[in-house]
Amino acid sequence: MIQHLRHSPHRLNPSYYNFLLIFLITLFAFRPYQTEILYIAIWKSIFTCTFFTAIFNVKHHRNVKLSAVILTIPTLIFSWLELFYSSHWFFIGNVLFTIAFLGVCATSILFDVILHARVTLETLRGVVCAYFMIAFFFAYIYYFIEYVVPGSFHLIQRDLSFITYSRNLSEMMYFSFVTLLTIGYGDITPILNFGQTAVVIEGIIGQFYVAILVARIVAVYSLPAEKKMLENALKKFSPK
Repeated sequence: MIQHLRHSPHRLNPSYYNFLLIFLITLFAFRPYQTEILYIAIWKSIFTCTFFTAIFNVKHHRNVKLSAVILTIPTLIFSWLELFYSSHWFFIGNVLFTIAFLGVCATSILFDVILHARVTLETLRGVVCAYFMIAFFFAYIYYFIEYVVPGSFHLIQRDLSFITYSRNLSEMMYFSFVTLLTIGYGDITPILNFGQTAVVIEGIIGQFYVAILVARIVAVYSLPAEKKMLENALKKFSPK
């Protein structure tokens, strides 16, 4: 029985996506649209908790977890250094390592909930977590594009400093979620090529995400039903 429990993480920890989902929602709800150092420090604390929760409160393959830990260390170092020292190098390191971390964790969660997990409430939480992480992933990509090629996006309120989590990050997060949901209000728009390409890719992912998810759920529900129908048919027509 111990051996069975050891290979059944869902039984040992039936709500391992709860904390990650809470932190992701909080991270977006209180995104850094204010520039006061205390507000940004609090947001960075939530940002840090989200990273650790995404590593240790989620079922990852051992190699994925090791990669996530390796990416987390420089990300958090650059992130907190950027709060006290305005440096473009800290900014670039923070953004690039954050993009890499979000990509690794989102892919791992999707692999878990779509390919392996059963359709349960916990699986649906994982699906929502992956959705949030994809949106954050593209938000940081847009943030970096706007930094490298200024004017790539038409923003509501442009902050040219970029350092210490400018308002641009808040607007990119909002824009990323709007794009992934294919709402398209038009208040923030991509203007130059790199931004337009990234936005189209995110829109395609948003469409296919829902389609693949629905197909997976239908498949999971259909297979047991078809198996049961086949067993009933075999019993009915089998010679007595």
